[in-house]
Amino acid sequence: MPFYEIHHSYALTDEQRQSIAHSITNLHCAAFTTPSFFVHVQFISHDVSDRTYFMAGKPRTFNSNRIIGVVRTSPARTKADFDSLAARIEAAWYKALTAEKEGLSHAEEAKRLLMVTFVPMVTIREGGMEIPEAGQEGGWLKQQLPYIQEMSNKGLGDFAGLLDELQSRDDLREMLQ
Repeated sequence: MPFYEIHHSYALTDEQRQSIAHSITNLHCAAFTTPSFFVHVQFISHDVSDRTYFMAGKPRTFNSNRIIGVVRTSPARTKADFDSLAARIEAAWYKALTAEKEGLSHAEEAKRLLMVTFVPMVTIREGGMEIPEAGQEGGWLKQQLPYIQEMSNKGLGDFAGLLDELQSRDDLREMLQ
């Protein structure tokens, strides 16, 4: 459902990417009762020396780190919900990079996260399923269970993992009742 793009000019290690992706997945799942199967995170490296990122009308030549989440919105998901999620994602970035935001050296400035932003999506098909409006997941998941089981039985491991998560997470089990 959500698709997070991590645009980074700071060279991230595999461990840092894993930490950030894991944190974003867990934070989104907790905020909106979403199975992790549906949370996508992609890292896009950017070379600031190419002078293609601008801020205040000027090329930004030392840092272009930002996170863009394409998400489903609804009246049930308030601006305050997204503000809180953005703050927690920002904290996860700094935890993964172990950088302080205040009093940064030039080397530490390269790690600074410029923004976390959310963009609403109109619609999405994922895994062969039409995804419901935000807040309508319970009934939708019940309807999709036969399809999810069929895909799992065909050997698609992601769907098997989704079934396991639906059975192991209390919040998702409750949604299915």
